[in-house]
Amino acid sequence: MVLNCAILHTDKKNREQLEAFIAKIPYLTLAGKYGNPVEALKDYYENKVQLYFIGIKGDDTNGIDGMEFSQLLSPPTRVIFIADTDQYAAECFRLDALDYLISDIDFLVFFEAVNKASRWFSLQSSTASLSKQKEMQYPKMVYVKSDSRIIRLDLPQISYIEGLGDYVKIYSKDQPKPILCLCSMKYMEEKLPSDEFIRVHRSFIIRKDCIRTVANNRITLDRKDIPVGDVYRKNLKNYISSFLVL
Repeated sequence: MVLNCAILHTDKKNREQLEAFIAKIPYLTLAGKYGNPVEALKDYYENKVQLYFIGIKGDDTNGIDGMEFSQLLSPPTRVIFIADTDQYAAECFRLDALDYLISDIDFLVFFEAVNKASRWFSLQSSTASLSKQKEMQYPKMVYVKSDSRIIRLDLPQISYIEGLGDYVKIYSKDQPKPILCLCSMKYMEEKLPSDEFIRVHRSFIIRKDCIRTVANNRITLDRKDIPVGDVYRKNLKNYISSFLVL
């Protein structure tokens, strides 16, 4: 399996070292290298990056830092962080990083991290067909913890999810009030089927078949208006363009 990868690092020397390492590995293809997160995001969806090497430097004080950038990526993309200190390791692994490397790495350490990524993607590929079979065999539903209860939610009934810091509010058609659940938007995005749900804002995930109207900066779901974030606009546009627009 060939993995499409990209580099984001503010240090030119580190970018060049990572590029040289990637060139030595036949199952990696470099889609782009960037020193600026904004430029990286512009090309992200078009390049369909599967594996991102993201640098973290202690003196990065302006704009989007590496950890913030990683939270803007879609769930299929995995991240290997490269830092100049080990002080961010715990937080990066909390963000579900595949690996965390310290700058001035040698090729063997890099190769081991890439092999870990390759095994992860191979496992996902081998289980994809099994997951599809399970989806056909079992009702589409999730169980969520809310207060002291565990609540069953049928996926077709969920209209949208709204992020509130460490919590999310789940709005379901068959529930009189939204359900408050302790988890992140990133976690919800990973667990919900991408063919049914789409993230349109850092604080909103919506069910695709609930969309009624689409404007430049806003989506209407029945009587609810949902903002569209700049980072997610292109992904939404690609989804809408897959349908016939008269």
